[in-house]
Amino acid sequence: MTRCRLSVLLCVVLTAMLFSGCSIDMDVEALLRPPNPTGEQKKIQQALEKYINSEKKVNTPDAAGGYVLKYPKSGDYRSAFVLKDLDGDGEQEAIVFYGRSGERSNIHLNLLKKIEEGWQSIYDVEGPSPDIDRIQFGDMNKDGILEILTGWNIVNVRDRQLIMYSVKKHGLEEMYRELYSEFVVGKLTDSGKDNLLILHSNLAENITTAMLLTAEIDKVTGKQVLIELDSTRLDGQIEQFSSPKIAAVDNNISGVYVDGSRSGGMVTELIYWDGTQLRTPFYNSVKDITETTYRSVPLPSMNLDGDEYIEWPLVEPVKGFSNPATNKVWLTKWQYWDGHKQEVVHDFSSVVNLTDRYHIITEKSWDGLFTFLYEKNTHTLSLYNLKNGIPEKRILIIQAVYKSGPSTTTTVSTNQSSDLGQEESIMRELKVLPDVKYMVWFSDDKPFNFNMDRVVHMFAVLQ
Repeated sequence: MTRCRLSVLLCVVLTAMLFSGCSIDMDVEALLRPPNPTGEQKKIQQALEKYINSEKKVNTPDAAGGYVLKYPKSGDYRSAFVLKDLDGDGEQEAIVFYGRSGERSNIHLNLLKKIEEGWQSIYDVEGPSPDIDRIQFGDMNKDGILEILTGWNIVNVRDRQLIMYSVKKHGLEEMYRELYSEFVVGKLTDSGKDNLLILHSNLAENITTAMLLTAEIDKVTGKQVLIELDSTRLDGQIEQFSSPKIAAVDNNISGVYVDGSRSGGMVTELIYWDGTQLRTPFYNSVKDITETTYRSVPLPSMNLDGDEYIEWPLVEPVKGFSNPATNKVWLTKWQYWDGHKQEVVHDFSSVVNLTDRYHIITEKSWDGLFTFLYEKNTHTLSLYNLKNGIPEKRILIIQAVYKSGPSTTTTVSTNQSSDLGQEESIMRELKVLPDVKYMVWFSDDKPFNFNMDRVVHMFAVLQ
């Protein structure tokens, strides 16, 4: 049974209990427990259960094995079972997240290693929270052995707990602990080692910080420790971070682009190490705010053109029609940071449709000559030419047809309204994906001069 079908079953069970007058006192994740695993994962789970039973950690008859598998909420690893070659020996180790069933207890991280007889639990540690945010890996000291970085939801989305473990022969050893709102692991200096960038938003004091750390040998203890290379301030009004990405800044320099939500809008911050200090070129330290990348809509930064740089949007006003913010369709100018020239550069413009996950690149010569209307109920985006500032007729129509949605016609009316006269035209396939098909109609009117090749070049699905 799939996790989706289990969710439906859970809804049925809860509904039945509500209407029968039964009280609800249960572990929801226990009801969403996945089916018995097969193959290697089954052997790992059997080894985990052997450990749990031998340690007599729990004694709850309401769940098989007395435990519930737990799942990270974000990041690249969303399974309760994480397989990774941690020590570089060519064999994967296993990390399993689980919690005691029947109570709101903290999640445990169990490390298992494959031996001749099968799998064996070699280390078990209790985390600081019943809620695991993420797990990441990095070679912090360039020794070929990956450190394990775990994030835990302890208070809210601004105050989470980061715990980093180093892998030892006997298991794991805690190496670092710090609060974070967001963290990024990767090669952010020229040392060849992975670095850790911690972002933290303190709304109580309107202070937002970025701190860059690297691994070094402690001269007193001889152990590997994380030391701070530098720290810097960011927009003090940021409430929450999202979409961090490591990307090129200039030549051999990489930095972190990250979006920050704040009251009334969003900003993009760039943080990078220039060899001597952390740089934040968009942040105005005098005003304690970032204005350069501010937009009033929640449209994230992206790599839209497939190069090595990240672009962020500036939203343009649209004439002639009212397009509600809930439609999530905007006319935008995309910009990027030229690290060599140390300046913001305009890259291109496009109409972005976050609802249906695509954008259409527009030309500068079209500025002021067109507008658009999005009809959310039919997932139809229409571009109109402007005559004396007023929408005249459709010049381009793109419709997203979802397999899960209602069937739709392949013909469209190409005029703005019935008083202009109706003309039915046939839609053509533009792009077909597993869950959605994009249909298109266009005119060849000047100065837009649409043809199929040109529309295909203009259109791109958002990743």
